[in-house]
Amino acid sequence: MAERKLNVFLCHSSGDKPAVRALYQRLRADGVDPWLDEEDLLPGQKWEQEIPKAVRAADAIVVCLSRSSTTKEGYVQKEIKLALDVAEEKPDGTIFFIPLKLEDCDIPERLKGWHAGSLEGEKGYERLRSALQLRATQLGVTVTVSHKIWRNSLGMEFILIPAGEFQMGSMDGRDNEKPVHLVRITKPFYLGTYQVTQEQWQAVMGNNPSRFKGDLNRPVETVSWHDAQRFLQRLNERDVGKAYRLPTEAEWEYAARGGSRSKGYVYSGSNDIDAVAWYKKNSNYKKHPVKGKAPNELGLYDMTGNVYEWCSDWYAKYGSEPSTNPTGPNYGDQRVLRGGTWRFDAYICVVTWHYGYYPHIRDTETGFRLAKSVIH
Repeated sequence: MAERKLNVFLCHSSGDKPAVRALYQRLRADGVDPWLDEEDLLPGQKWEQEIPKAVRAADAIVVCLSRSSTTKEGYVQKEIKLALDVAEEKPDGTIFFIPLKLEDCDIPERLKGWHAGSLEGEKGYERLRSALQLRATQLGVTVTVSHKIWRNSLGMEFILIPAGEFQMGSMDGRDNEKPVHLVRITKPFYLGTYQVTQEQWQAVMGNNPSRFKGDLNRPVETVSWHDAQRFLQRLNERDVGKAYRLPTEAEWEYAARGGSRSKGYVYSGSNDIDAVAWYKKNSNYKKHPVKGKAPNELGLYDMTGNVYEWCSDWYAKYGSEPSTNPTGPNYGDQRVLRGGTWRFDAYICVVTWHYGYYPHIRDTETGFRLAKSVIH
């Protein structure tokens, strides 16, 4: 099989841009090559010429549907008509034209010949991913995942973070984000693709301390730093030799920035916080299931928003000197929290926000994700 990325055209209404932008980021992280006008049209190109060419060149077309887009007049209707015309040229049984509901909405009559997918629900995106994988198989190509994923006996998912260096902190931020200083991460490590969920906590600890229950795919919360250590001890006893731990603060920020693939975003994976995070303005004042927003450049989800994440370090002000694999001070009163939460404004959700909290406190805004050293 040839190794290339599946080319997928995202047909959508301009009013659905935030949701489609998040879908674009997620598909890219999963080894698909999506086409989105704001990302793929170059200055000076005529969109009325380039969009039809992109539709005809696509391996598959995902038609994004919402309550507003299904009734809206405009160019999106021309895109759908063109996509339908191209679909009619495909052999029977070809997965090419995929209606996808971004929210609960009626399917237009002319699209009812195709079974519609939905991004609502825990398995909605995975079903879309399966359909695209089948299309790749039909074409005799592979879907190329650009990051190395490892899963443990519980099904916890980890991404390999290569070594590298970065400028930690922000000169444009608040005092707790300064001064900017060079940090070298010389050892690759694994980091959880998403925050530890209530289901995973329950499987290890036999209880669920979270206040926001009802969906076990939400991140566990109301856990102190010491509670996280007890979870790690129990998991390490269960998975002997795996050496799970909390990430250091430097590892966390390096990964949140996208590591060596960083594009310099303000939030983890985008300058558009709504694409990558649950925070005060879009969370409806509650936590949400993990992987509900777009991932960052490394394929990590929810590094911005949802719940704060404990790091291993004691909290302290930054120094200005370069450092290699820093682990923080030897003692202190507070442990580091990172990432922002579902109830705070965007400025606290930036990748550089540097915050400390007492390690014995349990709070509905605090959770964690696991790290694991690479053992040769």
